[in-house]
Amino acid sequence: MRDVSLTTPRPDFSGFFLVARFVLGIAAFSSPGLRAADTNDWGVFTIAPYGWLAGLDGTVGVPAEDTGPSFGNRIDFDVSDDLEAVGFMFYGEWRRERWMAFFDSVWANVSQDADVKLARGLPSSDTTAEVDGNIYELALGYRVLDQGRSSFTAYGGARYYDIEALAKATGGILPGKIESSATRKWTDGVIGGIWRYDFDGKWHGALQADYGVGESNTSWQGMARLGYAYSWGSIEGGWRHLALDYDSNVYRVDLALRGPFLGVAVQF
Repeated sequence: MRDVSLTTPRPDFSGFFLVARFVLGIAAFSSPGLRAADTNDWGVFTIAPYGWLAGLDGTVGVPAEDTGPSFGNRIDFDVSDDLEAVGFMFYGEWRRERWMAFFDSVWANVSQDADVKLARGLPSSDTTAEVDGNIYELALGYRVLDQGRSSFTAYGGARYYDIEALAKATGGILPGKIESSATRKWTDGVIGGIWRYDFDGKWHGALQADYGVGESNTSWQGMARLGYAYSWGSIEGGWRHLALDYDSNVYRVDLALRGPFLGVAVQF
């Protein structure tokens, strides 16, 4: 098996990052009031859709059996981070007294165009490495710390992955166009925590992190959220980093998906 390195041109997103910095100052993940669920017999429900500008960094491995040159069972592509593909997230939460449950889903299609160099001094090839997948998480949590405006909830659950890895290459010393893809589905158990802070009744913030154990070699994520609440709910935004490492003889995703997100949350 031979690793194939990519060097990817980076577009100019300076204008976007200026907007993202502003969003991070006005967006909110937490719904108004940390204790709203304490006064409702059925608890409080929150639904929140997001847009996510995701970048990709890491390694994608696909079957090499149909690629022409001899690469062994798998051919690996190294990809570098570009914030050029929009993904979507959906979050649903139920809270009552100290208990909470949430469902979190992510869809992202991230494609990287690059030059592939099979070895130093050899002609390059035009290559695209792509990841298209869905990730779902379901968890149950309990608020273990509640001090004034600050609270901490510990949770546990499961995260399910359904991810396709695809690679295409033409030119250079390759005899023709090669294209290969593979899809895998797997599940990890997760443990994590959410720290929330109510700044002044309008501004809210949260930090969340969890770690996965199971079929992945490594799986973890971290999120930072800030925002501002209105009577109908809140405007939300922040940054998400999702890392996963899973491999087999003919498939590999050792990746970090990361970037800013923006959306709204409605509470009822």
